[in-house]
Amino acid sequence: MATIGNSLAFGLLLLICIVFFRTKHYLTKASRYYRVCLIFALATAAFNTMRLTVTQYTSAPSWLVMSFTTLEFFIVFILTSTMTLYLVAKVIENNIRKHAMRLAYVYLIAISLLFSAGVIENLFGGLLFSVGDDGSFIEGPIYYLPYFIIVPQLILVTIYCVRYRKLLNRSILFAMIESLIAIGFSLVIKWMYNVSVLVLALTLIQLIFFLDFQRQKMDVNSVTKLNDGRVFFLDIEKRIKKNPNFKAYLIWIENIGTIKANYGNKIGDMVQYRFAYFLEHLFLNSVAFHMYGANFTLIVDNDNSTDYTKELLAFLDNGIMLDNMNFPLTYTVSEKAWDENETSPEAFYEKLEYGVSMANDSGRKFLQYTLDLEAARLRQKYLISRMKSVSESDGYELWFQPIFSNRKNSYSSMEALLRLRESDGTYISPAEFIPLAEKTGQITNITWFVIEQTCRALSENRELDGIRVSVNLPMLHLVDPQFESKLNEIVDSFCIPHERISFEFTERVILEDLSLAEQNMRSLAKSGYTFYLDDFGVGYSNFNCVLRLPLRTIKLDMSITSTTEKLEENQNLVCILTDLFHDMGLNVVAEGAETAEQVEMLRTFGVDGIQGYYFAKPMPLSKLCEFLSKSPYTERKSVKAN
Repeated sequence: MATIGNSLAFGLLLLICIVFFRTKHYLTKASRYYRVCLIFALATAAFNTMRLTVTQYTSAPSWLVMSFTTLEFFIVFILTSTMTLYLVAKVIENNIRKHAMRLAYVYLIAISLLFSAGVIENLFGGLLFSVGDDGSFIEGPIYYLPYFIIVPQLILVTIYCVRYRKLLNRSILFAMIESLIAIGFSLVIKWMYNVSVLVLALTLIQLIFFLDFQRQKMDVNSVTKLNDGRVFFLDIEKRIKKNPNFKAYLIWIENIGTIKANYGNKIGDMVQYRFAYFLEHLFLNSVAFHMYGANFTLIVDNDNSTDYTKELLAFLDNGIMLDNMNFPLTYTVSEKAWDENETSPEAFYEKLEYGVSMANDSGRKFLQYTLDLEAARLRQKYLISRMKSVSESDGYELWFQPIFSNRKNSYSSMEALLRLRESDGTYISPAEFIPLAEKTGQITNITWFVIEQTCRALSENRELDGIRVSVNLPMLHLVDPQFESKLNEIVDSFCIPHERISFEFTERVILEDLSLAEQNMRSLAKSGYTFYLDDFGVGYSNFNCVLRLPLRTIKLDMSITSTTEKLEENQNLVCILTDLFHDMGLNVVAEGAETAEQVEMLRTFGVDGIQGYYFAKPMPLSKLCEFLSKSPYTERKSVKAN
């Protein structure tokens, strides 16, 4: 019966080995120890089966029985030692102190020396076992002593569990408890049927460890050990059925990638693990999840007994201590309570993501999801849907705003501006849909539409002869090495001189990849295209862009020129900038002029061009041609770029 049981155990272990080695697991030191455990468990089952077969069913020589049994003792000891190392590694896998593992090695080496001495002594003294002249196996007075060698190994694991209890993962704790139950079950079987339980117990333990690996692989993040996004949605579904009075936080840790880049992936993973551990234990009635990347969620009961937000933000502000070093966290948090208007857990999480996005865009660390935010989110969804549903020829319109040249006293240039028309004939502001087009990637096709329609307008309308048009250019095109060839193909197909096409961009856009943008812009400049730096003077202005890039014109932002009061306040600034840029060989265009008084002041300051409602508002092509044909400021001959 024992032989049959061992054979079945051997088959089960072999099946576990096949499945485990075929599956890709998160490669940690613990997983490598488990591989060794499986191999030696398989060897133990094989040797135990062979020993029983030799001693019970054959007349084997005494030296063969002695050899089988001695090897089996050594294999069992190696197996239990490797299992101990596996458990220790699982306990301390989220601790960066290398000496913690070294101490376990030293401890087990000392035990192995004692064990080896006892087994070798048995070859001569027979205290453990002996073999009769007929090949029969005879248990010695301390035959079971080597099996109790696992006791000091268990003591070692227990010490590590207590020492590193703050880092102890629940999964491995449950695996230990299940293993003790398996050992107890095996002892009961031995007591009832008087058969060897060694292989049975080892097989059950390996099965438990294997299932633990599978559980981690399916539902738990391998680094942080938190439940993943799938479990998050399942948890919300359960809460909805029982008591939907809860709220959730979405936490985006922005600088995890920076920590990994500066300190290495291992340190970064340790920081992530500790953050996740303390997040999960921050509140008694909370549960944490690792959604993906640097996104974490925390679900708490929606009551007034605890100021969850205050404590959560305080925890995040404190950073993460790791090996006596503090790692500050750069984070963004959004909060949303579940309410009766929620349609699904997925839609609920989408709102949390929108809250984080809006908080990040506004430079805030925390944002509570409100009705106003919900209205903004729905508006955004509608705009994205509208942009996807309209075609470039039915929905988008190209408008133009003339720019008055003080030097020429005429409209020698204009800016192309895109409009999105609603089905009822009203228009959506570019300030609304252009940022969304950039986020969703639709800006690429939109820009090509604007360029093509601009060239078509210049080619087909004599009223625009000699006028140069500037087009807003996103970063995607500025860093695209294929942009110039396609641009030339379109412009040349309409027989438009390159000098009549200019491109505008903002400093915020260009700083994303200044070196590559500079390289592509210089190539475009050689082909005759010119460049405007738009919105200069708003926010952070970096003269490095002006010095490095092949610019022709600087456009001063309307925030310093749009009212008479601001012009009077910023008079010295506008004059200094204008003189400085003129000394650098650049033209200056002022935006936002609406009154004759502003225009006169700007002329006095020496700017080259003025763009604003005083001269002309943005208008569709048909009205533009009519406007230019009647305007006394329209120049009828070709001009060079200002």
